[in-house]
Amino acid sequence: MESQLLDHAPEGFGGKLPGLVKMAISRNRIVATLLLVAAWSGCGRAKRDGILPPDQGLDAAVRPAAVVSALRRLSGAHFHATAMFRVSTVGAPDAGGRDAITTTTDLWIDKLGNFRLAESNDQDGGRDVVRVGSELAVALRYGKLIRRPAQDPEPQRFLEEAVGAPWAAWDTVGRFVEIGPAGGRAFRLSKAAQERPAPAGATALRKWRETVAVQALVGEARLDASGGLQAFSLNTRFRAMRDGTPVEGEIAVATSVDQADAPVTMPATETLQARQRTILEERALLGGLAVRTPTVPPAPKKAVGGRRSIAGAGSGRDSSGQPRKLPAAPTEGQKEAR
Repeated sequence: MESQLLDHAPEGFGGKLPGLVKMAISRNRIVATLLLVAAWSGCGRAKRDGILPPDQGLDAAVRPAAVVSALRRLSGAHFHATAMFRVSTVGAPDAGGRDAITTTTDLWIDKLGNFRLAESNDQDGGRDVVRVGSELAVALRYGKLIRRPAQDPEPQRFLEEAVGAPWAAWDTVGRFVEIGPAGGRAFRLSKAAQERPAPAGATALRKWRETVAVQALVGEARLDASGGLQAFSLNTRFRAMRDGTPVEGEIAVATSVDQADAPVTMPATETLQARQRTILEERALLGGLAVRTPTVPPAPKKAVGGRRSIAGAGSGRDSSGQPRKLPAAPTEGQKEAR
């Protein structure tokens, strides 16, 4: 390249041009080397900072334990979620909505780690859970809050169940998701042209997930600077085989996280009554029910006065086993004489 430049050099530059060309080439090599070093150091810094590729980062962020940890880092947060799951047999008549359930969840966590969970669904079910300090209160929908001591790991389990909707959707169709940038730490979710392999070692209850075939998928996700989940939405339709039966399903999940500074306090509750005399309570409850007592046959009589008892002898038979003769009824004259 240097010789070509020299051949086409104008007259008068024959002595200066070789030095200029060599200087330019050296400068280009130095710039390229610096760019390579910067790229290498940037990759190393990304690995040291724990920044994962989008698919791995989102897979880690939607796991329930990770969502709970991200909420605790906010020192006061409100998690809101709506989740609809529907599964029905292919070709089955319309179940009138009985094959689907939609759940609405609101979870507040304060800076001390206390939390309040309100959960309801369109099948007239739900629950309320409050944890303040070392006490935990639980109530089913329309029931009273019953307060009792909190025992680990039950509070953590309640929290992970409350924020589990994104993971339930991702765990079902995550290998079919293609992640694209949407600006900053936001991502666009769509159906991938080629799904990733299903994870190995699935249990018998999870085997049906290996047969999932996604028909449509769209969604969005947004993470914070530390990789915590801030918002998530996913809508998908799929088909699968369950116990040899073809099924079709639909999932629609949407979650959001907001800052919440109000402390969580324990509402009016009732204490759990410890029952120590359960046997007496059982008898009291069963007291009005008829109890069948097995009939025990009478034991044979023993010999009296050196005689052996004769089978069949009793009050209606004599010693020989013959029926006893009953005395004749007294006449009217005998009755008067008495």
